[in-house]
Amino acid sequence: MKRNIYALCTAICALFAVVSCSKSDDNNGDKGGITNNTFSSEVTKVVSQDLIKKMADVGATIYGGTNPPAVEGSFTTGELELIHTSLADKDPLKNFDGFLYKFYEQNGTKLRVNYSNLSGGTYAARGVNAAISGDGDKFTIFFVDKAGDLVALSGEFTGDAIKNFQLVSFVKVADKNSPVGTVRVFKSKSGYAETIRESDLYNNSK
Repeated sequence: MKRNIYALCTAICALFAVVSCSKSDDNNGDKGGITNNTFSSEVTKVVSQDLIKKMADVGATIYGGTNPPAVEGSFTTGELELIHTSLADKDPLKNFDGFLYKFYEQNGTKLRVNYSNLSGGTYAARGVNAAISGDGDKFTIFFVDKAGDLVALSGEFTGDAIKNFQLVSFVKVADKNSPVGTVRVFKSKSGYAETIRESDLYNNSK
């Protein structure tokens, strides 16, 4: 009898441990942080390690490393939701419709980015110089957008999508909603940035 009770208690404890670990793993993506604090000179030309740390401190997920995956292709983020902000409850920005991205001409840790917002392509740029860090299938792409702000895009490349897609903005040029130094972390509401046809990217741009 005692042996049966002991076996039952052991099984229950093991179940709680599995559930607890699963919840912890699910939450780690939203808590952010830096995985592998090693960055190539191409990356540090775009963003200093001090700014990378500031983004991670607010909740950004940053994948360091000098052996990133080849992520060339066109993707749509779908709707993006704000999950962390340095402005706390005072941030007027929440969710927005997201972006279309094209990544191309990747050579080591350098590449180019085209982007266009999903609302009619009213905020777009082509041929933006960017740098990529990462290891295995996980990566972060860094570039400066047309407003002069730093952008970091992170996720896990699955071959036809970007899992756990995250967009981070570090404000370098202030506006009425964003003082210099504001950090915002958005994630794809669906959990993925999906592959699209290249023509869709340009049809949405002006």
